[in-house]
Amino acid sequence: MPERNMVNLTITMTREESKALKQLALDKDITVSALIRLWLQEQQKVEVKG
Repeated sequence: MPERNMVNLTITMTREESKALKQLALDKDITVSALIRLWLQEQQKVEVKG
């Protein structure tokens, strides 16, 4: 896998939203970062189609 330039990202959300995000990632057996990357890829595909 090619090396990527990674950055840290801070997101402000409620404790409940944070727990929900972590649970979604856990259910998919991936990290929260990977879950967000998947969401971003899906959104980019929708924009290209739309």
